[in-house]
Amino acid sequence: MGSSKILKISNISHCYKSGKSINNFSLEVCPGEVVCILGPSGCGKTTLLRLIAGFEDPISGQIEVGENIVFGNKYVPTEKRSIGMLFQDIALFPHLSVKNNIGFSFSNKSITNSKIVENLLIKVGLEGFSDRYGNTMSGGEQQRVALARALANNPTVMLLDEPFGSLDVWSKYDIAYDIINILKESKTPTIMVTHDPQEAMKLADRIVVMFDGKIIDQGTPKELYCNAKHAFSSRLLGPITCYRSNANNGFITTPFGKIDINDKIASNDYEVLIRPDAFTIPKSNEEAISIKIISYKYMGVLTEIEIEDKNKGNNLKFLVYSNIFKEIHERKKLLFNKDWAFVFPNK
Repeated sequence: MGSSKILKISNISHCYKSGKSINNFSLEVCPGEVVCILGPSGCGKTTLLRLIAGFEDPISGQIEVGENIVFGNKYVPTEKRSIGMLFQDIALFPHLSVKNNIGFSFSNKSITNSKIVENLLIKVGLEGFSDRYGNTMSGGEQQRVALARALANNPTVMLLDEPFGSLDVWSKYDIAYDIINILKESKTPTIMVTHDPQEAMKLADRIVVMFDGKIIDQGTPKELYCNAKHAFSSRLLGPITCYRSNANNGFITTPFGKIDINDKIASNDYEVLIRPDAFTIPKSNEEAISIKIISYKYMGVLTEIEIEDKNKGNNLKFLVYSNIFKEIHERKKLLFNKDWAFVFPNK
């Protein structure tokens, strides 16, 4: 279970009748790494998992699972790819006990499975559940059984397709953390698909942002939150305020000051995506920016403030953290950190 546990996808493409769904996609997942594929519906996330598992075939490229090529100049069918799968639809067999649900997945049916099953149940925190049935367990407990079933044959790679989407919001992260930690301890390379940015930020070592069947950005959660390379990634990974403006002599003018850019063409249109982190309380009036507050709306962690935008002659709504709003409101002043303003050409 050392360095041989790896997943390598090289230049794969895939087409449906309606058009190309995966376009020249490459990705490598290391032992114990959890990579989250994040993107909108229809971007190719689930199709990618189906290609890795062998439920569908690419039209080109290569897929390696561990030390074996499973698609390319060799072809290995799904049942021999050493891949574990966990889905949102838990799909335990209702007529089978927990031990028989897990035992159903063993590739070698002749071995004595009781001890292996019990060890798997201990690993997923369900010791003593062998004789239980699905209808007597919570959704989280059933998902742990499904994980034990997926781990039964010591898979080289694990694929998770929105596995926590059916769980209630109060318990999903406790269960998710446990499952992710089990996979990391076993050094199993894991690809998790989700459309939930918060889930990706909380659980992944690396996030891959997909759009129209290709990778448009990737990095650690912190890298993507602080310095995404694409406007779509910035919007996806956290709250932003969008301000559109033309560049003028190498800078963009906003209500919070000028932002320098490497562009001298005045007609170019840009969008500035500003994180709430950009706004703080000024220590002195000299460095403060005065604002005229028109209205505000409390939104929990964030507060939306509407101010007068003298540059455009209309109003602008932007987000600040609620814990500093009271002082901003009282002083009608704030401090703006340009490092949290990301500029992208408006396409």
